[in-house]
Amino acid sequence: MLKAIIVALGVTSTGFLIFSNIGLIVDYPYIVSVGLNTAIGGILFGIGMVLAGGCASGTLYRVGEGYTTSMVALVGMLVGIAGFAEVFSLLKSILIDPTSMGVLTLQGVIGVSEITAYFLFVGALAITYFILARRYSK
Repeated sequence: MLKAIIVALGVTSTGFLIFSNIGLIVDYPYIVSVGLNTAIGGILFGIGMVLAGGCASGTLYRVGEGYTTSMVALVGMLVGIAGFAEVFSLLKSILIDPTSMGVLTLQGVIGVSEITAYFLFVGALAITYFILARRYSK
């Protein structure tokens, strides 16, 4: 599965680079700023995935298969989404805006051109893919 995700990242990155450079994608994708909120959100998301037994799509297909524990997890997800929507403006003013470090991209962080960042990213994906392929082919 991980190898399939690596291939998908490489293919979509290549497509995005080509389409943006020939003008088919005019606006750069929306990238949110990074801050303390990103770390807290990642930790809460990870805890939620462990408690639910998987991600949102996994929960949805398990609900379709009739798993009652996943039905509880789905209700919890919906309550959490609704609760977050209610307090978002408050959280934005006290946590998100004050701790924002701005938008971080590979290109901006290491200070290289878009094409160089692309080749570094896809190269890292290729190396990871071949390491995994070699490790699990035995």
